[in-house]
Amino acid sequence: MKKLRYAALCLCAVMTAGLAGCGDASPPDYAWSNVAIGGGGYVTGMVYSEAEENLIYARTDIGGAYRWDESQQRWSALTDHLGGDAWNLIGIESIAPDPVDANRVYALCGTYMGSKGAVLSSEDYGNTWVQVDMPFDCGANNYGRGVGERMAVDPKNNAHVWTGTRNAGLWKSEDYGKTWNEVVSFPAKGDYRQENTAVGVMWVQFDPVSGDVYAGVANTDGNCIYRSSDDGASWEALPQNLAGMFPLHADFSADGTLYLAYADNTGPNADHADGAVCKYDGVSFTDITPPKNDGRYGGFSGISVDANDPDTVVVSTMFYWSDPGDNIYRTTDGGESWTGMFNEKTGEKHYHMDVAEADWLTWGRDEAKLGWWITDVSIDPFHSDRVMYGTGATIYRTENMTALDTGGDVTVSFAAQGLEETAVYEMLSPAYEDGEPQLYSIMGDLTGFAHMDVTQRPDDAHFMGSASGGNATDLDAAYENANVAVYAIQDRRNPLWMTTDGGTSWQAVENPPEKVEGGKVCVNADGTCFLWTPAGTGSSNIYKYSIPDNKWYYTQGLGYGASVAADRVDPKLFYAVYNGTFCVSEDAGVSFHPTGQLTPDHCTIQAVVGKAGSVWLNSGSSVMYSEDRGQSFTNIQDVSFTAIGFGAPKKAGGYPTVYAMGEAGQGKGIYRSTDKGKTWVRLNDEQHLFGHLNDAIAGDSKVFGRVYFATNGRGIVMGDQIQ
Repeated sequence: MKKLRYAALCLCAVMTAGLAGCGDASPPDYAWSNVAIGGGGYVTGMVYSEAEENLIYARTDIGGAYRWDESQQRWSALTDHLGGDAWNLIGIESIAPDPVDANRVYALCGTYMGSKGAVLSSEDYGNTWVQVDMPFDCGANNYGRGVGERMAVDPKNNAHVWTGTRNAGLWKSEDYGKTWNEVVSFPAKGDYRQENTAVGVMWVQFDPVSGDVYAGVANTDGNCIYRSSDDGASWEALPQNLAGMFPLHADFSADGTLYLAYADNTGPNADHADGAVCKYDGVSFTDITPPKNDGRYGGFSGISVDANDPDTVVVSTMFYWSDPGDNIYRTTDGGESWTGMFNEKTGEKHYHMDVAEADWLTWGRDEAKLGWWITDVSIDPFHSDRVMYGTGATIYRTENMTALDTGGDVTVSFAAQGLEETAVYEMLSPAYEDGEPQLYSIMGDLTGFAHMDVTQRPDDAHFMGSASGGNATDLDAAYENANVAVYAIQDRRNPLWMTTDGGTSWQAVENPPEKVEGGKVCVNADGTCFLWTPAGTGSSNIYKYSIPDNKWYYTQGLGYGASVAADRVDPKLFYAVYNGTFCVSEDAGVSFHPTGQLTPDHCTIQAVVGKAGSVWLNSGSSVMYSEDRGQSFTNIQDVSFTAIGFGAPKKAGGYPTVYAMGEAGQGKGIYRSTDKGKTWVRLNDEQHLFGHLNDAIAGDSKVFGRVYFATNGRGIVMGDQIQ
């Protein structure tokens, strides 16, 4: 039946087909950046270089690796050369700067267990990489992803690079990461599994005094720490310590004392019930856990020793769900006494959160939380006052940590400039005016944003997560009234949320006719109504909601499986694909009728910005457009797209620029056409692939050449043509 329908479509459509090809004499140059959010995802680790001041690397669970640019005061993405074919490598299990040769850095890559990982090595600060495929799995987005660092460079012989693995023991390279061999003498692979996921070797550390190498392993019997004094030829287990707990992070002081942060599981998805902090002097362990007289519970994760003072240590809690969030403790006497950033029992507080650059991080509160999922905390080896830590949403830092020693307040500032790690589902750019949103977006965990300025991180007022929380399933806006937008969310009580003031406030849509989680929405051009297709298989209804009347109505002429979209200019026009036919509503969604045109069974509908009656259909292998309300269609040949969107035309009043994600004769990538799909030009190159792309793309409605597209971990990528 599918073949018959497609054949009929080809016969009844107008056959002035556009052929894919290069439209411009030469491809335009593009500058790539991100729509500014400010982190948004889980930053699992930050590592300071010991060889060069202000050189810092960060790793994320699904968004690649970054390097801090001190001159620009922002992070630079280092792994954008990894594309769809290598999407699994965009998760960074561990990162290791060379402590001797500052230009060298290594990354252990692999997002999920079940696919083989790789080691990337660089001799130019991560600007370019050499990839070595490894025979074992990695799990940068699996349980236990906040431990580490699993990878380390031997400071006494920096040609030697070590890496722990989750299921294959300990490995070593003796030629700067070019070749690797298993350390067969290493006696443990780790028997602890969390949600059936192996955790394995959690970290590798080198004693700065003896030169011995240590490795921490997730073993359930308490034999979790192993030491070698002969470069890995033989190993001994340290005295059994804290059975039932795991040393998630470790750090050496300059005098050779090993400090350890413990928890009773490896996180981060499962809460820790208990934890401890210990130190090991080469002979025995000492429990130096901060006392619980401040209300603390849960475990510990991040730990860092001041390179300039062997008795100064900071440690972070994990799964302490207090009102301020997780706590950070500091000791200046080797753990005999500790000072916390706050005391929940007394209400005492020694910090101030400065998130003015990313105000949404207040999350509807008077002040942002200190953080949650603080799995890593690091003291700058060149500046004792500087401490940086990652959270489940962003990166924070302080420039005055020593204020804690004298009872002063520590200023904790947003520090994720340029690092964008969100899984984006959709974004769109209506015909905005001054004071209206330039872009709306939805994404995992954070829900989404109304972006008043795509170059500035949003304030809390325009953060959808403050209103509803949760994962949004769909989004649409009124393209001729950018202040009106609606999104659907996975919440049976309030599955739909709406704004009529450009995202300054969001309200749950009253009395939805079905109690389901989310679904699909489309808003008419002037923002006076929207259509809702509920999620799930139990409903065959599509509903119309009148915004001025606050009333619901049944839509006639469609049933289960229909896809619906709104015209971007005419508020009375809606389009639908239903049962292999193209349908149109000319009464603002009250009823639909077929136009006589047949369509592929599964396709998306994209109405053209600024052109009434114009609509494109995309089934992946079949792309076509209409300029007469679906009465006839023109086929675009030799293309295969996963997403299509529209932006400002090349010349005022012209046909909008078409943007597409997929293949149009020049390799998989991001394409545009300025002639209704007759010719296409690829915009990105092989160094700008951005990992795993989600199927959503849009042009800016006012800025020619500006394109936005969705990624699964690299946020909303924004491209601007270089004039």
